[in-house]
Amino acid sequence: MSRITAELRSFGATYRIIDLPAEAGSSFVKMPWIMRILLENVLRKGSDEAVAAMKKALFQWLEAGTSEAEIEFYPTRVLMHDTTCGPALADIAAMRSVLVEEGADPAILNPVLSVDVSSDHSLPVDFFASPEALRNNMAAEMHRNAERYRFAKWASTTLKGLRVHPPGTGIMHTLNLERLATVVSAKDIDGQCWAYPDTLIGTDSHTPMINGIGVLAWGVGGLEAESVFFDMPVMLRLPEVVGVKLTEKLPAGVLGTDLALHVTQRLRQSDLSGKFVEFFGPGVSTLSAGTRACVANMAPEYGASSGFFPVDGNTLDYLRQTGRSVEQIALIEDYARRQSLWFDPEAEPRYSEVVEIDLSTVVPGIAGPRRPQDRIAFVDTGSSLQAASRRKTLRRFDETTPPDGAVAIAAITSCTNTSDPELLIAAGLLAKKANAAGLRPPHWVKTSLTPGSPAAQRYLVRSGLLPHLEAVGFGIAGFGCATCIGNSGALTQPVIDGMREHGIVPVVVLSGNRNFPGRVHPDLDAGFLTSPPMVIAYALAGDVNRDI
Repeated sequence: MSRITAELRSFGATYRIIDLPAEAGSSFVKMPWIMRILLENVLRKGSDEAVAAMKKALFQWLEAGTSEAEIEFYPTRVLMHDTTCGPALADIAAMRSVLVEEGADPAILNPVLSVDVSSDHSLPVDFFASPEALRNNMAAEMHRNAERYRFAKWASTTLKGLRVHPPGTGIMHTLNLERLATVVSAKDIDGQCWAYPDTLIGTDSHTPMINGIGVLAWGVGGLEAESVFFDMPVMLRLPEVVGVKLTEKLPAGVLGTDLALHVTQRLRQSDLSGKFVEFFGPGVSTLSAGTRACVANMAPEYGASSGFFPVDGNTLDYLRQTGRSVEQIALIEDYARRQSLWFDPEAEPRYSEVVEIDLSTVVPGIAGPRRPQDRIAFVDTGSSLQAASRRKTLRRFDETTPPDGAVAIAAITSCTNTSDPELLIAAGLLAKKANAAGLRPPHWVKTSLTPGSPAAQRYLVRSGLLPHLEAVGFGIAGFGCATCIGNSGALTQPVIDGMREHGIVPVVVLSGNRNFPGRVHPDLDAGFLTSPPMVIAYALAGDVNRDI
């Protein structure tokens, strides 16, 4: 079966492309953007039988909004972190040993596509609120994980196509946003340069964060990712796509975190298991790429496989800000417009179901004390903790003993909210005012700032805000997931003593994505998710028993 192809000229270069609108015909305009990308993938990579089955299933899907058909998906690249890559690399090392035993060349066994590995899931927060915290935490990380990192180093120098990003370079999803994502890829195939959508799978549930800039991706298990290394497809049922129509715009002072928590609460009311979410409508155009990434990151929390935002001018703005080349940005726009993958705020694609959200109704908020979908007003943090802990009242003691509801950990952490400069700048501005007023957190609060990449440190330095963050206890403690995935380190001694001697109920307040009991620290059952500036506000207050 021949495919309809065409030439695309961009910035003086010529590319071969699948002519997606011509292949899809008149029904193309009704397809969700996700379906357009999946169709292009099968047309370019699939067998004749796979293409015929995909077309039949897709047009049936447009009628019913659902399908039982299974399709093959070939991602452009794979993204792993330092803990999930270990078993995969051990498998490959073992297979190469077998090749040697059989008299074959082990060098023939290499990934056939690009594989990036981050070193971000092993950073501890042993040291904090100190100018030496970053250096000391990184030293502790290297000491604890030296053998594993040596193995990763071996793999990076032995396997072609495998790139390991060393400790201190950032969180995998931030790296993906700032440096790795091409949005549109180009590759020489049989003497012709082909252009096609950048897609990937990752071995982390928050892989969909990259959906915020129009790259279709989702998380899979390590074994499934390993099979993709060697040109095996990801098999998936043609997904139901839930459209979330956004209207109006966010009020002044409402941040990306607030929208992410609002969307999580709203979408958790539907069963999204195994479904893909796509955002559409005029409200999308009002959101920066950073805000979109915050919302896309929370896809696992609202129960979906993706939270996809198509490419538009705001996407290109972000790519310029993060140093992508003029040629690459031109290719992205030219390709997306030619293939009808460019976002149209007036479009009304066919979705399995539609949920509407009026952005003007979103307000600043916080979620907790145990689930990310339990968004509440700030005034209700104390009462929600009281109900969850089954206390008749939240107790206060003397000034040296933390009360019930004491903030044991206040962490600006996670790719969710540290990849958007607006959120960290907002935190820095609040810290600047707090420092001018002489405010400091109580002695029991463990504070930390672990942004997604060193880029955050650089713009906080350039803006003059990092010294103010350091003054209120939020100096940079490392570049990694840290507290967000439970590497929060020990609690302060006053909290440990208060729990042992008085049975206090302390909490964590963080800008992460999950707050399940024990997620951040095994001794903390209660946690609240909120924006970076509000993390600082609660740290300064010292407890959650008030309307912040």
